[in-house]
Amino acid sequence: MSHPATAGRPSVVTGVERLVGAGGSGARVTLEARWDPEGIQRLREQYEPLRRFAAVVGRFDVDPDDLVQNAFAKVLARTADDIRDLGPYLRQMVVNLATDERRRASRTNVALRRIGPPLAAVDDYPSDLEDLLRVQPRVRALLYLVEIERQPVSDAAKVVGMSHSSARVALMRARRRLRAELTMEAQGE
Repeated sequence: MSHPATAGRPSVVTGVERLVGAGGSGARVTLEARWDPEGIQRLREQYEPLRRFAAVVGRFDVDPDDLVQNAFAKVLARTADDIRDLGPYLRQMVVNLATDERRRASRTNVALRRIGPPLAAVDDYPSDLEDLLRVQPRVRALLYLVEIERQPVSDAAKVVGMSHSSARVALMRARRRLRAELTMEAQGE
């Protein structure tokens, strides 16, 4: 049930709402109130930082807003009490969604190669962003959290679902690879 909004008081779902015809089926659907206004506000505060994170982790052809909105949709399907720490939980979800998208794109590319030769154009100039996009999304997330947001490696490793030692090794390899690629490009120019 919900109570009507009055001056200075927004309408808030306080119990159970019944919707008739949800999804065009005509069947009765019961929805529980899963998030209170404070929880929704915490989600809103996470949007911009999470969008920046998604822009770093996601593929170049995937809109960061899509990743964030998919993560929000999955979070809103759960109750707020199920989530211990919202920020790391959302980041982990964005990393997982970006990884899923990368796998989907990889399968699509394999199928397109079977059909015929690619029609893609190649840039005439090197791109630092292109080098970064070749790094796996999980490792890109680690680089972003450690180098840009200055989080400790152990905290960043938890966010992306890696052990501390695996994260340190992945960061070392990614830095070495990026350094080598950038050095080769600089020498070739």
